[in-house]
Amino acid sequence: MVIIKKNDLISIIQNTETFKNPKIELEQYSIDATCAVDFIYFAGFEFNDITDNLLFDLGAGTGRLSIASAYFSPRAIVSVDLDWKALQVLKNTINSLHLKTVIHPVCTNIKDLSLSKFIFKNKFKTTTIMNPPFGVKKKRADRIFLEKAFSFSDVVYSIHLSGEKNFAFISDFAHQFEWIVDYHIKYNMILEKSFEFHKKKTKKIDVTIYRFIKK
Repeated sequence: MVIIKKNDLISIIQNTETFKNPKIELEQYSIDATCAVDFIYFAGFEFNDITDNLLFDLGAGTGRLSIASAYFSPRAIVSVDLDWKALQVLKNTINSLHLKTVIHPVCTNIKDLSLSKFIFKNKFKTTTIMNPPFGVKKKRADRIFLEKAFSFSDVVYSIHLSGEKNFAFISDFAHQFEWIVDYHIKYNMILEKSFEFHKKKTKKIDVTIYRFIKK
């Protein structure tokens, strides 16, 4: 159950602190507030996959998706990221918004995250949300995120670059783990200026938001 108006939630996310010194090799771009909230409304309002669920945010960064999700009354949110400095920013935001009992940051490499679906079986539903690296710096860097999410989740939401080839690859990759693309929607994400070589304050990119379920 959402406990806040959408515009109010966008305002909260817009005012959260983002990366202080983003790492280009990790493709650390902050998702814009509107996109973050639209994404969470897609998962939490349209499909009711957040309320009372255990939520994992893989590659959480400074936690904009985690924070937005916290207002949909999840059981708990586990925000996983390799960069402890980014998680420290998230911790500061958690404290200022009084969300310490909801959001739990975990610093580890995604490939080292070990979870078993049997731990949660018959207890509660597990949802994974993520905005993984697009693979611009490291080709297909998003694969480990999808593979890890498929290993323990009941439903997975993920953002990827749009395009027919990319859609075909992601669909085929999901099939390898006996998952399917249940729903997808194209979206214009606004990337805010993060690095010195960025000439514009913002850049619009075409992305697709995926909802994956087990076959």
